[in-house]
Amino acid sequence: MSAQVKQELDGTDFQCYELQPLSGGYANWVFRGQLTNPLPDGTHQVLIKHGEAYVSSNRSFALPTSRCVIESECLVSLRSLSPSKNEWCTFRTPNLYHFNATTNTQIQEYLPNAIDLKNYVWKYYQTNTPLAKEEQCVGIGQTMGRWLRTFHEWAASPEQVKLRSLAVENKALQRLKHSTYYVYLINLIDKFPALLENSRDDFEQVKAMSEDELKDDSALQVVHGDFWTGNVLLPDQEIDQPAHIPMFVVDWEVVSLGVRARDIGQMLAEMYMHKLFKGINAGGWLMEGFLSGYGGLDRDLAFRVIIHIGCHLIVIGGTVDDWGGSAEDVERVVDHGRDLILGAWRKDDHLFTNGLWGQMLNK
Repeated sequence: MSAQVKQELDGTDFQCYELQPLSGGYANWVFRGQLTNPLPDGTHQVLIKHGEAYVSSNRSFALPTSRCVIESECLVSLRSLSPSKNEWCTFRTPNLYHFNATTNTQIQEYLPNAIDLKNYVWKYYQTNTPLAKEEQCVGIGQTMGRWLRTFHEWAASPEQVKLRSLAVENKALQRLKHSTYYVYLINLIDKFPALLENSRDDFEQVKAMSEDELKDDSALQVVHGDFWTGNVLLPDQEIDQPAHIPMFVVDWEVVSLGVRARDIGQMLAEMYMHKLFKGINAGGWLMEGFLSGYGGLDRDLAFRVIIHIGCHLIVIGGTVDDWGGSAEDVERVVDHGRDLILGAWRKDDHLFTNGLWGQMLNK
């Protein structure tokens, strides 16, 4: 595929003398391109993202190329959304330089020496993270939460009618993402029967609720759709002091209509799993900052967020093996996810009075 993409760019402003495949591309081919001639602003490296009507890692898994059009047009719209900043970081979307709608090839801004936030936490915030790192983790989390709140409100404004029309069209990815969570949640009961079988009726009700949410487009708003630490990039270097580090939120091809709780809950759950699986305190500090930055959640939204966190712990924590947990660790996380879902579904306030849960419910 690299030869095909390189040939496509020959003779254009984005001609490259070298393409380097980048990791992390499940659905698409992603490369770092070394430009033959720098752009007028001096840019000499770009990120190249190419999509086909199937996922790059599995040709038999069909995926519409409309996702590529949607992502490119989203990035154009998002140019008008201001970055979120504090002394620790600047959080924003990458610039889109060019999109070829015939070949589904995007040319995006490249963040040099980048690593995703999930792997950054593993690399630089060890188990029992020193208290000296708390301020920066809270600061980074705050910037991310503030950006997401701003995005949700901006995307819901009447001026963003074009962005909303793009999200409306992305039904295939909306349904895929929904199934990954709430349909698969039911399927996993058979994998963990001792832990989950007694909760089947409640889980079926949660699934029905989640499906009802998506029936009326007028009650939904634009969401990122895959907002997690793996889609946040930052430089691969340790942060010793406030430095306004650049951070990108990427992978906009799942943008769709949904509920805010799914964006909020997915990010919080991924942060939380650092603490649950590896005892990395930084995960909790990132959560604290994120909640503070996003701002107040009403009671119903807070419980809906907790349901999604619990679902993520079961569906992702119970199946994704790169966390390196033992079988006992996985069962502990799944067990905790179940308790979160049941408690939030029943709106048992007394279960969520302390720590981050109390912060979420303003206790």
